Amino acid sequence: MINRFTPRRFFRPVIFAASALALVACAGETAPAKTENYTTADLEEILADPVKRSEMIVKVMGSTAREDTYAFMKFHVYGYAGENIIPFFTMNNVIVQKWTPIEEPGNYDLEHYEVAYYSEFDTNTPITDWKNPITGEIIEIPPFVLGPSARQYTPDGVIASGLAPQPLNISVIGNRVFIPTQSVDQTFNPMSGPEWGPYNGDPDVYWDSMLTYSADVADVLDPSLNKAGAEIHMQNLVSWNPYFKMGMLPGRTMVRAYGTHLDSLDDIPPEVRAGLEQYTPEIFETDTWTDFRLDSIDFMNDIRAKIDSGEIVVDMSAEE
Repeated sequence: MINRFTPRRFFRPVIFAASALALVACAGETAPAKTENYTTADLEEILADPVKRSEMIVKVMGSTAREDTYAFMKFHVYGYAGENIIPFFTMNNVIVQKWTPIEEPGNYDLEHYEVAYYSEFDTNTPITDWKNPITGEIIEIPPFVLGPSARQYTPDGVIASGLAPQPLNISVIGNRVFIPTQSVDQTFNPMSGPEWGPYNGDPDVYWDSMLTYSADVADVLDPSLNKAGAEIHMQNLVSWNPYFKMGMLPGRTMVRAYGTHLDSLDDIPPEVRAGLEQYTPEIFETDTWTDFRLDSIDFMNDIRAKIDSGEIVVDMSAEE
């Protein structure tokens, strides 16, 4: 859910200035709506206070305590080349996040770790080779790996050295709190140019990603809880990955993903856990995972080494 090509840069958007509460209430109601032990006035008070709002966001997205949180998501990946979307494959995605409250109220440090292995579309059957339905070519697809990636959540916004889910306006619908986020970017493609042969792509990479976290409002407002335990949904639209060898063709991948927070990694479905242990075992060793990794960087370095060694031959005469 992070731009694989975004340069590591610093930005601090102030994204909460226009935050508002959208409430679903009965027509003609004059008193604050009440469900069990909360009222809409309680929520309005939280959202009016930048510190309390930041604490709510962290409680839903992770934890306000010093602890690790876990999530599992199922990604359905499609190709869009101008007509109907085309099923590509499925990703079994696991996220580990290490949350740490810091001295200033409403401020939290986060270390983010994320991996996924690929499977046949809408199954848990692992794949490492895949037939591209657009080109007909069988290609190797490497597992997804990202981390550790640092962020800081503050009353003024999110500080990150790259893309991060930026919260939008918070809503309550029925008995659930919804926190939608977005990550939008246009950045350079380090694998652009004829020297990359079949992996050459457009100079620009586009990334548009929308995550939504949803938790029970009673859990969100319960002062005895450090985390609310959210359901998570995501959609994104991203430039072709270089390993598709389609960088010069119009189109992007589209993802529809869904999942939830887990109490521990032991709650991963057994069949999926077996795939993770085989293809991305590092997610079970985050305490010793200290060097930054990103699968697209690993892939680029591998292709560069194969070109330099002659294992992959690039015909530059076609560009003359």
